[in-house]
Amino acid sequence: MTRPRPTDWLVLAALVVTWGSAFALLKIAVAHIAPLWSTAIRLWVAVTVLGLVLLIRREPLPHPSHRAWRFYLVNGLVGMAAPFALFALAAARIPSALNSMCNGATPIFTAVMAHVLVAGEQMNARKSAGVGLGFLGLLVLVGPKLTGGMSLEASGLLMALAAAALYAVSNIVTKQTPAVSPAVGAWMMCLAGAVFATVIAVAAGAPLSWPPFGAALAVVLHGTFPTALATIGWVYLIQRRGTLFTSMAVYVAPLWATGVGMLFLDEQPGWTAFAALALILGGVALATLQPRPKSPAAA
Repeated sequence: MTRPRPTDWLVLAALVVTWGSAFALLKIAVAHIAPLWSTAIRLWVAVTVLGLVLLIRREPLPHPSHRAWRFYLVNGLVGMAAPFALFALAAARIPSALNSMCNGATPIFTAVMAHVLVAGEQMNARKSAGVGLGFLGLLVLVGPKLTGGMSLEASGLLMALAAAALYAVSNIVTKQTPAVSPAVGAWMMCLAGAVFATVIAVAAGAPLSWPPFGAALAVVLHGTFPTALATIGWVYLIQRRGTLFTSMAVYVAPLWATGVGMLFLDEQPGWTAFAALALILGGVALATLQPRPKSPAAA
């Protein structure tokens, strides 16, 4: 594979900023909007924004018989509706920084699943050590919360970790998905996710009422940037650079999210949270980042 172009790095940086800021927006939204409806609304906003992008760029949709529809239908559930709902439910229970730290474990789950499911991505000693270090970080993050039983915060952490595991499934599915343009793939995935999320919210009987302006704005921003436009970038990088390069966005985003939570939401994570974050990110680095090959002269 060729070396990343400057455009690839710019898209990666944009994903870090948008995904890292998403958890603060989510925290603001679920304070006034039921988490399940927050998920559905942000996805319908994303469908609208991406639909405008497709109209402006005059990109046609694939034929209904195209195999990509089946893959994105699955991904709409496991990569958007279900994990978005879990992160939204978790946001009502834990600080945004902790939510993002759990999301930062996605590459750890991805490495384990790819080892089992994807040919050529089996773990070596370095990746295994990274996975072990990452899971140690998760134990440091979640373990103390579970010692006193299933508290509200502990349940929120477990929901966020389940969402991260579903993101890992989505990474595997997307890598196997027949190629379509990034904008088209993002729209297909968001549309399927919006339908599933709406069905889940209605079936659960989640209350729906008109939110205050701040919460409504947070949902619109959440649907526009971290959901719609960032999904284009995510599909683009998965198709161009693969899961390992794209996972670096998840690697750095928790650092950005922690800073945003501390600066704008007055969150103060304890030392165990920072220790867990260091272990998780160290594990992600070992498990996902490829060492630079030696030059012939050095060899």
